[in-house]
Amino acid sequence: MSRVVATRLPVSLRRAGLITLACSAALLSACGGGDRKNFFTPDRVVAFGDENSAFTAYSNPAALQDAGGSPVTLKGFTYTVQSVIAGVQETCDNSVTPSLCTTPTSNPFDANVAVTDAVRYMLNGSNSVVTSIARDSGNNTQRTTSTLYSCDTPRTWVQIVAGAYGKGFSGDCPLDTRGGAVSYATLGAKTADVIAQVNAHRGELNGRTVVTIMVGQNDILEQYPVARAGNESGAIATLQGRADAMATAIKDIIGGTGAKVVLALTPDLGESPKAHAGGEDPALLRRLTIAYNERLYVRGLGTQSGRSLAGVNPDSYTNPSTRSNSYTYRTALCNSAAVLRPDGTAPASDDEKLSFCTTQYLVSGGSTSTYIWADATRAAPLLHSLIGVQGFSRAREQF
Repeated sequence: MSRVVATRLPVSLRRAGLITLACSAALLSACGGGDRKNFFTPDRVVAFGDENSAFTAYSNPAALQDAGGSPVTLKGFTYTVQSVIAGVQETCDNSVTPSLCTTPTSNPFDANVAVTDAVRYMLNGSNSVVTSIARDSGNNTQRTTSTLYSCDTPRTWVQIVAGAYGKGFSGDCPLDTRGGAVSYATLGAKTADVIAQVNAHRGELNGRTVVTIMVGQNDILEQYPVARAGNESGAIATLQGRADAMATAIKDIIGGTGAKVVLALTPDLGESPKAHAGGEDPALLRRLTIAYNERLYVRGLGTQSGRSLAGVNPDSYTNPSTRSNSYTYRTALCNSAAVLRPDGTAPASDDEKLSFCTTQYLVSGGSTSTYIWADATRAAPLLHSLIGVQGFSRAREQF
C-alpha cells in the first residue's frame, strides 16, 4: 500500500509508528512478503463493496431481442467507461423480416431520410454483440450496425485482481469464461450495505478465498452536505464510526473464515471533478476522505498481519505532491450528455449514464490512458488499473 502522507496523520500516530500496513520494500518480510518460493493461489475471488466493484445488466424486452424475437439481457456493464468494438456496418437488400445482412448490395443507404423500420436487437447474448437494423424503403436497402460490448476487457480493479489470479466473473460477463470470481458489490452501497453483503455470503469464504473490498465513497458523499451545513465534526464522527464497523467486519473475515483480504481505500474525493466544480469545497471533501480512510486503515486494521491483509491507498495517485503530471485530473472522461443505452434510448440517471458510457462517448481529447476520473466522483479505467495492479502486487508479495 502506498504510504499514507505523514502530515495527514495525527501526531500520536506518527510518533507511535502505527502505519503497519504501509509496507516498504525493505519491510516486506515483516509484512508477510519478502523472498518467496511459493505464492498463494486462491480457488475463488469474492468481491464486496460499492459500484467500484459492481456489475450491472440491461434489458428492454420491446427493443433488445435475439434473432428469434425473444427478450435478451445484456450483461457485463460496470460503473466506469466500457470497452467496445463499434461501427461495423453492412448494407444489403431490404428484407421483410429484420435480420442480419446476408445479401450485400451496391445500392446506397440514405441515412438522411426517415427509415420505415428500425429494430435493435442483440444478435447473441453469449458474445455481447448488439446489432441495430435500419431500413431505407426508398432505396430498398437495409443497414446493420454491430457493436461488441467487450466486458472481458478489464475495466475495474476487481477484474484486474481476479484476472491476475486466472479468475473471471463469468456470471456477470458471458465473454469471460474463466470463472472462479463473483461480485456481490452493489451500486450506491455504503458501509452498512457492504457489511450486510459480507454477512450474507460469509459461508462462501474459506482459507482458499481472496476477498476484495472497496468502500467509503458513498458514506463520504452522504456526509458531505452535513459537514457543509456546519457540522463537520458530526460528519467525521459518523464516518469514523462506520469505518470502525467495517474494520471489525474485515477482521472477522480474516479471523473467522481464514480468507485473505485485498482492501482498496477510497480515492481522494477532494481531487475529483465534483470537488472542483463551482461552489464546492475540495478541502472539506479531502478531510472527510482522510477521516474515513485513516480510521479504517490505520486505526482499525493497523495490527493485522500482512499475510492476510493487503491494502491499496490511492492517495499517491491523486495527491498533487505525488501524482503523475502525465495524467488528467479534475475533468471527467465520460461525455455523459452523449451517452445512449444499447437500444438507442437515453439513460434516466447519472448512474445509468456511467454504466452505459463507452469509448464511443468520451469528452473531446479524452483518453482512457490519461484520465483519472470517469465522471464527477467515480474512477476511470486508468485509476482502476493503478489500484488493481497494486492490489494484486501487494497480495502476491504478502500472501
